[in-house]
Amino acid sequence: MKNKKKYLFFTLFALGFMATGIKIQVPEENITSIASAAETGFTIDNNGILTKYTGTDTSVTIPDGVTSIGDRAFFNCTSANTIIIPDSVTNIGERVFWGCKNLEEITIPDSVTSIGGGTFKNCRSLKEITIPDNVKTIEQAMFTGCNNLKKIVLPNGITDIKIAAFYDCHSLIKINFPDSLVAIEDHAFSNCFNLTGITLPDNLEKIGHWAFINCRNLKEITVPGNVLYIGDMAFASCKKLTSVTIPDKTTEIRDYVFNSCPVLKEIKVKSGNKTYKSENGVLFKKIKSGLKLIAYPSGKTEKTYKFPDKTKNIENGAFSECKNLTEVILPGNMKKIYYKKNSFFGSLYLKNIKITMKKSQKLNIDFIIYSDDSVIPKITSQNKNIARINMPAKWKDIDDNIGSYTSKGTIKAIKKGKLKIIFSGVVNQNKKVKTTLEITVK
Repeated sequence: MKNKKKYLFFTLFALGFMATGIKIQVPEENITSIASAAETGFTIDNNGILTKYTGTDTSVTIPDGVTSIGDRAFFNCTSANTIIIPDSVTNIGERVFWGCKNLEEITIPDSVTSIGGGTFKNCRSLKEITIPDNVKTIEQAMFTGCNNLKKIVLPNGITDIKIAAFYDCHSLIKINFPDSLVAIEDHAFSNCFNLTGITLPDNLEKIGHWAFINCRNLKEITVPGNVLYIGDMAFASCKKLTSVTIPDKTTEIRDYVFNSCPVLKEIKVKSGNKTYKSENGVLFKKIKSGLKLIAYPSGKTEKTYKFPDKTKNIENGAFSECKNLTEVILPGNMKKIYYKKNSFFGSLYLKNIKITMKKSQKLNIDFIIYSDDSVIPKITSQNKNIARINMPAKWKDIDDNIGSYTSKGTIKAIKKGKLKIIFSGVVNQNKKVKTTLEITVK
């Protein structure tokens, strides 16, 4: 009988609050703080989870006693500009505040241990936020599109910044990276235009693909000593980047890492690195047969570059956007010229490739160029009697959709003299390109 009276009491109590606009399902046990909340528009389930807010207040205080904020609870809530979360909350779900475009300030208590992906996406008025001490991961797209966010404080204990966590945070000027951080994932800070200086922590091991692409005001980067992996285009289009230092332990640097960094003049590598090295500011990878050229800094001012004798191969995009470089001189012992995806040929600026060969020496050529669909690249030769050329008269179309053309062949030196092979085409919106391969036979 007592239990029935108790149930009836709480039922009547809940109905009284529903009349004022609060939608609440009362648990069997008393949650006093929720029951006494004065705010309107909250839907709270039997477990104390706030599942939906439909109010229109500009200043919102979540009822004390709520234990968790469910997925999308405030999704596209455009009225709120201030939100206070009580100490009773331990979990914030996914996409909770997504699209709260007028949210300027939010207080998150230290009781919160997890915040889901996309939680603050497109909160365009949010300028500053502090993440609680017990949160360990900045989840995927958590702050994507927060283009007025200027400062964020991350606690020591954060181990991972997930994919696109701060993508398009155009106004972000400063961020502290805690010592506990191990991984910065793909696109984590893409298009953070105003990020000027960063100090990456010593325990960091991974910098993902496009992690800092288009961080236009980033000037200098020292990659920490424990970083093993740097992904594709990780620092591409960092327009003010002047200097980079690669540590001892880095074992993999992917394609186009420093593409379109127009003032980058030097890439340094610590002397103890067993995989990579720097010669005159140019980044090389050590391979069995010699060296592979990974990246030539596009801010170098030299017009001519002579390869080290041990160079055997060239990475994709190694010479992309090198506007000052017009001529390269290859080592005579190179057996194959393999220039793919603008690593060499297809550059608007490179005019001459030179190589010296010995009599009877054989050279394999493998070019790929991305050209205008309407213009097929051409190949012409001069002084053909100097070498035996086994090469198609024109490029082979390998992809009708994007205008990709390839030319493969061999050249065998016959007698002393100079042979010229001229590759010409139209790339990058009808811009003409012509590169001459000049072979001197001694």
